[in-house]
Amino acid sequence: MDLLLNDDVLGAEKAVEGGNSSYHKLAGGVVAFLRASLGFEAEIMKEASDRLADAEVSAERDRKKALRDNHHRSSYPPGAEFALCHAEAQLMAAVVGVLSESVVESMKAFYKLRTAYKTLEGIIDQMSKMQTPAQLDGAGQSIQSLTNGISGGLGDNIRENEPSGLLTPGLGIKSSGASIRSTKSGSKSGSRPGSRPGSRSRPSTSHLQQDGLVDEFVTSGVNLCFGVLLLILGMVPPSMRTIMSIVGFRGDREKGIEMLWKASKYSNLHGAIAVLVILQYFGNSVQFCDILPPQDHPSGAGYPKQKCQEALERLRSKYSKSALWRLEEARMLAVDHQLEEAISLLSQPVTTQMRQVEALMLFEKSLNLMFLHRYEEVAEGFLKLTDLNTWSHALYYYFAAVCHVELYRKYHDTDIEKANHHGELAEELMEKIPTFMGKKRFMAQGLPLEVFADRKIKKWKARAQAQGVRLVEGVGVSPVEEMLYFWNGYKRMDKPNLEVSMKALQWQDEEIDKDAIDEQAIRWVLLSVVLRNLGDLEKAKEYIQKVLAVDRYTFKGNFVDNWMSPTAHYEWAVALWKEHELKEHLEIKSWLAKAANWGPFDLDARIGLRVTTALDTINRMEEWERLGKEGEDREGEKKKDGEKVEE
Repeated sequence: MDLLLNDDVLGAEKAVEGGNSSYHKLAGGVVAFLRASLGFEAEIMKEASDRLADAEVSAERDRKKALRDNHHRSSYPPGAEFALCHAEAQLMAAVVGVLSESVVESMKAFYKLRTAYKTLEGIIDQMSKMQTPAQLDGAGQSIQSLTNGISGGLGDNIRENEPSGLLTPGLGIKSSGASIRSTKSGSKSGSRPGSRPGSRSRPSTSHLQQDGLVDEFVTSGVNLCFGVLLLILGMVPPSMRTIMSIVGFRGDREKGIEMLWKASKYSNLHGAIAVLVILQYFGNSVQFCDILPPQDHPSGAGYPKQKCQEALERLRSKYSKSALWRLEEARMLAVDHQLEEAISLLSQPVTTQMRQVEALMLFEKSLNLMFLHRYEEVAEGFLKLTDLNTWSHALYYYFAAVCHVELYRKYHDTDIEKANHHGELAEELMEKIPTFMGKKRFMAQGLPLEVFADRKIKKWKARAQAQGVRLVEGVGVSPVEEMLYFWNGYKRMDKPNLEVSMKALQWQDEEIDKDAIDEQAIRWVLLSVVLRNLGDLEKAKEYIQKVLAVDRYTFKGNFVDNWMSPTAHYEWAVALWKEHELKEHLEIKSWLAKAANWGPFDLDARIGLRVTTALDTINRMEEWERLGKEGEDREGEKKKDGEKVEE
C-alpha cells in the first residue's frame, strides 16, 4: 500500500499478485477502487466492483473461522480484523455502486452502506467493553475514548451469522512509531477478556500480534471508516435527506473529524487516507461556505491551517514521488489566495501511473486559471481533459464554450475579427454538448451540471431566435461568472480579479435589465457576492434584497433559471454573519432553514452543501460559547467558595 500511495500502481499490483489472504484481496480492491473513484471510468469501476466482491467473501469467511476457532490475533475479540476488512470492502463497493448508472446497483450500494455502518458500530461497541492495558490507540488514549465521541445506543455486537460491512479504503499493516503492543495474558487458562463462555483456549501469539500490527490495523481502520461515514453523512445536502432517512443514517461532522484526526496519526494506509479526507474536507468542501469562524478557531469549526499543513508535509515527505500529494498542496495554496503559486505547482511536469490523478491536476489548474480570468488557457485545459478521462465531456465542453463567450465579449468593441473567431468557437462547442447528454449518469439520473448546461444552451438558443441574433449573442449574464460562483472562486480572488468580474457582470446591463426576470436575478446575486468580497456589504445587501423581493413562483417555465431565490436566502444569512456573527444567530439560522427546506432547484446540492456547513458552523460556535460560559460560571463559583473559606 505504500507503493500505491507513492504512485507505483504497478508495483502495488505486483505486491498483491498471487496472494490469497483477505488482506491481499482487500489490497487489490483498494488499488482498483482508488483508480475507479478518481476517474469514474466504467471498465475500471466494473473491475473494482468484482475485486471488492471477492474481498468481501474472503473476509467474511475468515471472520467466521476466527470466531469458530476463537483465534485471537490481537487484543480485540476474534475476527474483529476480518470484520473490518469486510466493512471496508463493502463501503468501497457502495461508493462504486452509487457512482454507477444503474438504479439497482445504487440501491444495493445503500444496503451495503448500511450493513457496513452496523458492522463498524458493532466493532466500536466491543471496543468499549475492553478494559485491558493493551487497548491503547496511537495517541495513547484508551479505546473507550474512541466511543466517547459517538452517540450512545450503538449497534448490536457482531454475531457469527450477521453480515458485516465500508466506504473508504483502509489497509496497510506496516508498523508505525506509535504502534500498539499487545499485552500477553498471564492467566493460566489462556483465555482473554471478551472470550465467549466455554470457548477454546487462545492459541499461541502470532508474530503479527507480538508487533501489535493487527491492533494498529483495527484501531486506525475503525477510526478512519466510521469517521468518514459520520463526516459524509453530516454533509448530506437537504435534497438527499429523504434518502438518508430511509436508510436510517445520521451523521456528525465534529465526531467524524475527531476520529479522522486519530486515524491520521498512524503510519499506514488508514492514516494516509484519513489525511487525504481531512484535506479534502477543510480545503475543498468547507471552503464552499462563507459562514465560518477564523482559521484555527478553538471551537474546531474553522480551518485548522497549521495542523493540515503539518499533516500534508509529513505525507509529502514520505510519498515524495506521488502527484496526489502535490495536488493537495496546490489546493492548500489556492485556499490561501495563492492562485499563481498553485498554478505554477500544477504546471510542473508530472509522471504518474494514474492518469486519473493527472486529470484531477489539470481540472484543478483549469479552475484556478478561471478564477484569474485567463480564458484561453481555461478553454484549452478543459478540452484537453476529454483526452484524459471519459467522465463528463459535456461539462468540459460547456466550460470551454462559456470561456469563448467571454472572449467574444472582451474583443467585441476592439477587435471584431478576433471576437467573431471566439464567437464561432463558442457556438461550435455549444452545438456539440447535447451529443454527450445521457452518456454519464449518477444514481441512474443525468449529472446535475450536465443537465444544467443543456438547459442553459436551450435557453440561449430560444433567446437568440426570439431576438433575431446569432447564438453567442443570445447568451445572458456571464456564464463564466455563474460557474465561478458555484465553485466559490470569488472567495479565492484578489481585488483586481474581483473588479474584472464586476466588469463582466455589467456587460450590456441595460439590455439585461429589460430582459427576463431570471436573468436580472442572476446578475443581482452575482454582483452581491462580488461586492461582499470587495468589502461593500451594504451594496451587496441591496442586490440581495432585490432578489428576495421577487416571488419565488416567478422563476417557473421552460429553460428558466430557478436557483437564485434559495441562494439569496443563503446569501442574506452570509451578510448577517459578516455583520453580526453569532449576535444574530437565530435570524441567521432562520434564513438558512428557509434555504435548506426550499425543495429541488438547479444545482441544489452545491448550495445545499454551503447551507449544511453554515448550520454546522453556527451550532458548533453556539456550543463552544455555551461551554465557555459554563466554565466561566464554574470558575466564578469556585472563587466565591474560596473567599468564603478564607472568611
